[in-house]
Amino acid sequence: MMASSMMRALGVVALVGLAAAAEPAFAQAPTPATTAQPRPALTPAPTSTARSQTPSALPGAAGTPPPATVPGAPAPAGATGGSALTGPNSIPTLAPADQAAPLPFPAYGTPAPESSPIAVPGVPQVITLQQSILIAYARSPVLASARADVAIATAPVGLAQSALLPAVSGVVTTSRAYKQPSGGANSVTFTNPVTGATTTVQTQSQSPYTTSNGLSIALQQLIFDGGRVAAQIRSARATQSASIATYQRQLQTVAFNVATAYYNTLAAERQTQVALTTVQLDLVQEALVSAQIRAGTEARTDLSTAQLPTAQARVAVVKAQANQYVQLATFANTLGIDAASNVQPKDDIPALSATSGTVTVAPSFTTPNYQQALIRATAFRPDLTAQQFAVVSSQESLRAARLGTFPSLTGSAGYGPASTDASGGSFRNSGSIGLKLSIPIYDQGITRAQTEQAQGQLDKANAQYVITLEGIQLNIQQSLVNLVAAYAALDQTNAELTKAQDVLRATQAQYRAGVTTLPLLLNAQVGITQALTDEVTAVYTVRQAEQTLLFAEGANAAG
Repeated sequence: MMASSMMRALGVVALVGLAAAAEPAFAQAPTPATTAQPRPALTPAPTSTARSQTPSALPGAAGTPPPATVPGAPAPAGATGGSALTGPNSIPTLAPADQAAPLPFPAYGTPAPESSPIAVPGVPQVITLQQSILIAYARSPVLASARADVAIATAPVGLAQSALLPAVSGVVTTSRAYKQPSGGANSVTFTNPVTGATTTVQTQSQSPYTTSNGLSIALQQLIFDGGRVAAQIRSARATQSASIATYQRQLQTVAFNVATAYYNTLAAERQTQVALTTVQLDLVQEALVSAQIRAGTEARTDLSTAQLPTAQARVAVVKAQANQYVQLATFANTLGIDAASNVQPKDDIPALSATSGTVTVAPSFTTPNYQQALIRATAFRPDLTAQQFAVVSSQESLRAARLGTFPSLTGSAGYGPASTDASGGSFRNSGSIGLKLSIPIYDQGITRAQTEQAQGQLDKANAQYVITLEGIQLNIQQSLVNLVAAYAALDQTNAELTKAQDVLRATQAQYRAGVTTLPLLLNAQVGITQALTDEVTAVYTVRQAEQTLLFAEGANAAG
């Protein structure tokens, strides 16, 4: 019995000593890079032979002396896209996305065809959110279309105003007329007053042709129509103002879409880091199992059990990389540039680590209450302003339609020389001035039909205004709830990550001492991976929720 106890004690000591050899993999891993890295190119991945052993062959590890590790231990941070296991307690750390070292795509599997990212002249490689929005303003075809809509809505204003201006026209006319002569030749009789003799002279008949030439200037001016034209002008101006407000909301929409793509990209890049960190941690568990096998306390089949999560984690890396590239392409497309452009959003979230148990994400603004946010929204939302102008435009259109049978008074004047004779050369000056009063008596029901149509458009505009206002109220309430929930979720994920790290450390120690099982060790690994995933999701959900509230208030970067 004493010999058996001594053997078990020596076995525990041997296990502790063998497992301790794995810890330098954490203690000696270099910290993430602190300078911005280029957007990863679609370069071929390492050969399958190198990938089958360890990620240390990935770009970023070249030229860096590897830390002392047991076989199968994780690669340095530079080789894993910015994630590292630092410190003596194996604390995972995820560097800001724009500081992560580039990886080949895919990290495992068949290499992608070689291609080079496209540099965009005048666009920095790493850009802030504000820079991203300004680039989208300059390049977005959606805004170009919205500006064209404003130009289209501006033209009717000039057309309506033209009815109040005098109409001046110059007229030049010429015509040649023919009239059939009446009867035969004409005769004229002359009497000599002295002798009394008479003489008859035959005269030629009048020419059947006449020529008329004229040159005149005509002036026509509307004097009074009951205000119909004035109402049409006010309606056109209100429509123009509504179009401008709609364009302003389109600016805010573009800014919101850019912000959404911006933070989706950063979140996807951090998720790739999480997947790489998971591979590192799984390799550590493999090392622990190998140590137990060498000590004779675990069966060799347990190594396959430990290797399965590593293989699954590598699959997750490839999927995360694919999503990262998709989000990068979406981000570039949202800016109005080539989807393969070499543009990387700058990360405004610090390195994520469970060392302190919290991740500090400074709020972009103080969270308002519902009444405060709604007051700002009703004052700033351009789409609500557009609906207000649409109501005004419909009101003026109705007023103009009702004046369709109102009398109108028009003044006119004209002056110019004219000639009508056989040669058309005997010009004489002439002029005219007058007033014209037009009183519609019966217009076949046109005015009544136009009035009914205008009344229907006004009712619709009023309904659309109410719909827009209620939509804003819903947007504000939903955005506030989501923002408060995002902050609360971030607090809880901080606690989750701390607890998951405590569980992993404790389970690793217990496994090294032989007092726990492999399934529990793997469960602890799953817990830390889930906690890291939740942490990344939570921090960028906060940023997305902030942008959503600003967009709901009409106070985002485009405002």
